[in-house]
Amino acid sequence: MLPEGESEPFLKETELRSPGRKHNILHSRFLGHKDVLKRWSAAFWHPFVTHFVIFLLTSLVWGGLFLATRASLFIQCNHQHSHDRPEHTETTRQHDNITTKSRLLTCGDSTAEAKSLNCHYDILANHWIPEVCIDQNAINEYKTDGSWFGFADENRTELLTIDTMSEMEFYYTSERDHIVHCAMLWRKQFWAFYEERAALDTIITSVEHTMHCSQFLIDMSDKGPDYRNMPIKTWVGHAGCWVRD
Repeated sequence: MLPEGESEPFLKETELRSPGRKHNILHSRFLGHKDVLKRWSAAFWHPFVTHFVIFLLTSLVWGGLFLATRASLFIQCNHQHSHDRPEHTETTRQHDNITTKSRLLTCGDSTAEAKSLNCHYDILANHWIPEVCIDQNAINEYKTDGSWFGFADENRTELLTIDTMSEMEFYYTSERDHIVHCAMLWRKQFWAFYEERAALDTIITSVEHTMHCSQFLIDMSDKGPDYRNMPIKTWVGHAGCWVRD
């Protein structure tokens, strides 16, 4: 029996000293703190997430209204312009080029046929060309370099006349001649386009030949000095742009 006025403790001393009981007490305290952290985290993140969602939805709404307005203006503008310009047929415009609405003259597939069609051998182009397309000024300028001569053999010992060159399947010149050929054709092409000539041969209007010659000139720069590491001064200028109405 305990003395009057005293009561039996809620936990006995042996229970308080029990390791297992100590672990349970610490675990209960940890869970209590964890629950507090959860409540604090929820109290902090809930308004943040709410505000972020509201901001995101508002941005999407205003962005959608902005894009819809811009699209409407673009459609109206295009519709107005479509009434301002004349109608075009399907065969016009996007595939048109400098040869559009021009008739093509040819020189056949043989020397005899070329001559019968009033074609002449052009040493600059290395082709038989209809007389109306012969540019004698370009040919004369090309000849001034002195590298245009043709030879029957690869060692270039047997010189050919122009008439003989025109009769052969192929002949030999030099890499120098090929460079000059491309450069002079470029000049010929410029003058033909610049002067808006009515007759243009199929060499200067050929995409394939233009790409070939330009790439050949680029590739030749790798066969001499190290041009890639050779400095050169480049002046900055201001160019105009001619626009046809």
